[in-house]
Amino acid sequence: MISEAAAPSRRGRFWYTRFVVGAQGESLRESSGVITELRLLKETGNLTRREYQRAEELFEWFLRHLPVPPFGSSNWPRDAISWFKPAAQEYMEKMEEIIAILAAYGLSCRTLRTSDPGLIHYEDDFQVVASSPNF
Repeated sequence: MISEAAAPSRRGRFWYTRFVVGAQGESLRESSGVITELRLLKETGNLTRREYQRAEELFEWFLRHLPVPPFGSSNWPRDAISWFKPAAQEYMEKMEEIIAILAAYGLSCRTLRTSDPGLIHYEDDFQVVASSPNF
């Protein structure tokens, strides 16, 4: 459970949350999101039939329930990344399922939180897409 994601930061703003693959100490700018990593793992053909089916179910669930930012049709910087807002609790709980699959393959996952994700290019009720030299 990720209840602290909804807590206000010291400056009174809310924390934004991002899930990435990468060990502690690795560059955040080199980290990729867990959805991207699960897609890549799925494409290698290394997942069991059950894991592959669960990955497909999770991808379909996110496509049905979470708005898809228009990355392909935007002129955002290449380093623009998605962050969950505190209202995205249900989505963050689903991310834990993705993290469990990745962990079974030895991939280290981290949860990042910030009150300032950078310059926001897109926003909906559950997420922002932002770019920052810090991430």
